[in-house]
Amino acid sequence: MSIKCTVTTDLQAKDTNGYSGMQKHVEHDSSINHSNKDIVFDETQFNIYGESQKIRDDLTQWNQEHFQEYVDEHDQHQREKNHPERQYGSVKNYLSGKKKTTAILTIGNMEVQSELMKKFCPASSYSEEQLPDGSTHLVFKLKDNNGKPISDNITVAKKFYDCFNRALIHATNNNVGWTLKDNSRVNVGDYLHRGRYATNNDEMGISHIHYELATFGMTRGGKKRAAHATNSLNQALVSLHQAVTGKVCSGRDATKWFRANMDQFALKCLENELHKTYKVLQNKKILDFERKTKEDKTIQTGLSMEQLKAQHQEIADHQKAVKSLQDQAENLTSQNNDVQSQVSTVTQNLKNIYEATTGQQAVDKDGNDLSPLEMANGITKAARGSREAKQQAETDAQAAEEKQKATEEQQKQQEQQLTQQRQQLQNLQNQINDADEQIKQHKLQRIKAAQQEIDRNDLADANNQPITVTENNVTQIEQELDEWRQEQRTNWETDKQNYHDELNNITKELTSKRTEKADLTNTNQQLSNQNQQLQNDNQIMQKQINGYKNQLVDTIAENAPEHKVESSLLKPNETAQPVISDTGRQQHLRQTLKYLMDTTTKVLQKIKTEATNFINQITQTLTQPTQNQQSNPAPQHSAYLDPSSIERSDKPFDHRKELKLMNDPAIKLKKAILLATNEQLQQTNQQLKNNITKQLNQDNDLQR
Repeated sequence: MSIKCTVTTDLQAKDTNGYSGMQKHVEHDSSINHSNKDIVFDETQFNIYGESQKIRDDLTQWNQEHFQEYVDEHDQHQREKNHPERQYGSVKNYLSGKKKTTAILTIGNMEVQSELMKKFCPASSYSEEQLPDGSTHLVFKLKDNNGKPISDNITVAKKFYDCFNRALIHATNNNVGWTLKDNSRVNVGDYLHRGRYATNNDEMGISHIHYELATFGMTRGGKKRAAHATNSLNQALVSLHQAVTGKVCSGRDATKWFRANMDQFALKCLENELHKTYKVLQNKKILDFERKTKEDKTIQTGLSMEQLKAQHQEIADHQKAVKSLQDQAENLTSQNNDVQSQVSTVTQNLKNIYEATTGQQAVDKDGNDLSPLEMANGITKAARGSREAKQQAETDAQAAEEKQKATEEQQKQQEQQLTQQRQQLQNLQNQINDADEQIKQHKLQRIKAAQQEIDRNDLADANNQPITVTENNVTQIEQELDEWRQEQRTNWETDKQNYHDELNNITKELTSKRTEKADLTNTNQQLSNQNQQLQNDNQIMQKQINGYKNQLVDTIAENAPEHKVESSLLKPNETAQPVISDTGRQQHLRQTLKYLMDTTTKVLQKIKTEATNFINQITQTLTQPTQNQQSNPAPQHSAYLDPSSIERSDKPFDHRKELKLMNDPAIKLKKAILLATNEQLQQTNQQLKNNITKQLNQDNDLQR
């Protein structure tokens, strides 16, 4: 016999957090204090999480493909209207302020899971546990009494839960859809694209899947605005319905249609997984789809404890008032019965006296009972024969009559009191009826006001369905509206404070930027002046450098006219020329100042060396002995030294300086000239002439 099984697809578009807002809930981390206390953390190992970066990237790419064109058109329109601040800039910015959609797919309930465990799992693999409400639920025994894992039971549980995991993931895949008559394909993922997901097998109930949805739909468009892309859940469902059926419907009808299709398909997926996993014959049905409505009391979730107490208190107050009136009516009835009992007792006593006195029954000729007055008169007549009897009878009759009158008066008073009580009871009942009518009218007004506020703000329930306020749910709806208004008020206050803080920050930043701008302007002016001064200094320095270069090149040309620049310092395909030529001079002027200074130093150093060598040569010529020179040549100047002319020097003696002067070629030349003979001077003169002639010949060759 197949098991009756319900399926629920719960679509939610509540806030901008979406799946990220319930991340902690779906992960079931045992170190976090979850609000759900019915989590079996030993079974968390059987959950499956789709959290890869590839899933995130695919979802981002999907959004990019569906909304980029709309964002571009919107931003261009805002720029044309001179409202660049209203641009989105990117698809991510556009979607950041929109409500995100999440969904929960649940197949079956706690009873269905227990029945399936009994059907397919060994009895030793699970145990029966009692829930706080008194009901029972089957839970896998994954650890023994010592807390050690039971591997066989873990294998059984994994096999069981994997059926649900595969069915839930397959049922929500993006490639699930419809093949149309023209063989074209419409996938759910074209309009409701699944992103991250998590299956939960560890909650006491039934396995289910949480997943995020990227939604895409086209608005209907109108006279003021053409149809455009939107991530509204309702429009996505309407667009999907139209793509499959070719018909346009409301968001509510589209949601019902989508849930009906998804629920049937999800049950079929689980049915197939159970058949394949547990080798069940295909003709043997395991699960039978069952659709329950909100009117079915077996699946009503009911109100919260606070709402239930408030509703019961209202009913109890009403019943208490009715009970009080009923108690008053019962008391009056009891009192009336007591009076009637007393009247009956007095009447019976009077009847006994009458029958004893007259010896006749206390009835008239028609057989009806005599009234108390008639019995009293009969007793009086019967007692006339005896004075004492008569007196006694009269006394008794008078007493009976007085008692009867008193009883009748008391009965009359009781009847009047009963009438008054009945009138009060009727008045109270009328008041209760009026109060009920007022409560009913007030409730109708509450229903109307709540419905108007819901319609005015376009609110929907957790399944994104339109909300209809009734007598049964008005209290709950009002409480939810109060919470929603408080949330809106809190959000408004938060936004107001954020805008105020942002304005203050912008004002401070603007002031800072203005100050910074002024500082930058002054700094820029100073830098401009410094730059101009540097340019002027640079021009002056450049002129000085050019002057130094010309002087250095002149020195090189004067002392080494054949000098050429190194080939590495020339331009491509340029040949080095002597500095004495115009091309060579320009080539030298293009070189760096350091190069020219080094070159000049080398040229002058060479000249100095040549001059020193020449001086040494002349000195040697002047000092070498001649053929006619006597052994003791007569000095050309007097060597006499007048001792009296010697004065003490105010300069300190420096032997290093004296040694340097002794080795100075010029000093040596002067000394040689002073000590040279005429023959030596003539030889030196001839040598100088030869050198001058040689130099002149070289200069002439260069000029040619």
